[in-house]
Amino acid sequence: MSARATDAIVLRHVRQGDTSHVVTLFTREHGKVAVLAKGSRKPGSRFGAGLDLFHLTHVQYRERPGRDLVFLQSCDLRRAFTRLAEDVVAYAAAGVCAELVDRLAPDGAPSEEIFDLLRESFESLAETAPLPPDEVLRAVALPVSFQLRLMDQLGIAPELTGCVVCGDAELSGSASISARRGGLVCRRCRAAEGGRRLGPEGLALLRTAAFDTLAAGMTSPSPPSRGALLEARAALDAVLEYHHHGRPTALRSRRFLDDLWK
Repeated sequence: MSARATDAIVLRHVRQGDTSHVVTLFTREHGKVAVLAKGSRKPGSRFGAGLDLFHLTHVQYRERPGRDLVFLQSCDLRRAFTRLAEDVVAYAAAGVCAELVDRLAPDGAPSEEIFDLLRESFESLAETAPLPPDEVLRAVALPVSFQLRLMDQLGIAPELTGCVVCGDAELSGSASISARRGGLVCRRCRAAEGGRRLGPEGLALLRTAAFDTLAAGMTSPSPPSRGALLEARAALDAVLEYHHHGRPTALRSRRFLDDLWK
């Protein structure tokens, strides 16, 4: 059995027996890994807060040949995003980001870019939590930006600079995203290509997500509108479904988040 040590972010845990958890981690060097944390549910567990959801921790685990699960030997908490717990909307938004990685990232495929993206999303949410009631759509928008950037890491992000059919970069204020074509389609070409419609604000939201910092929407002069959020998210979902990555609307964390703001 070989031992490994790496930084990791806690994505999910499931009870195992009476005293343990199976914990899904996204590690910096080894991608997504499921570990068996024996005794983690016992009072005074040696793992402590290092296995709490979304926390950044340094883990040591030992692989078992021919087994999907590996034994977690130790974890050392590096950063606790405790402020997320002060804002249920921010906590739910973090859950959407974590579940997207859990669902979309292949097991054992290393990606420092996805690791850093996930950490940055939690940092952005934690730094602004708790949000006032009239600002909560900022937190709702962050998973949309995260989803687009994650899709870029997976090689399926839509082209957003101009119409992928005729090359028009102006788009006359509105456009659509064609999953089949892999990007924006102008109003003129939409008649033949179809796609998910995007108004000017929805398009601007996606372009900011693609070309600005992940946290740009958290600090912009005003939060996005509900309509723009729904348009942008539906367009990205259509691309994911086209590439057989399941239905994002089925994510439990997203349903919870939607119950809070819709």
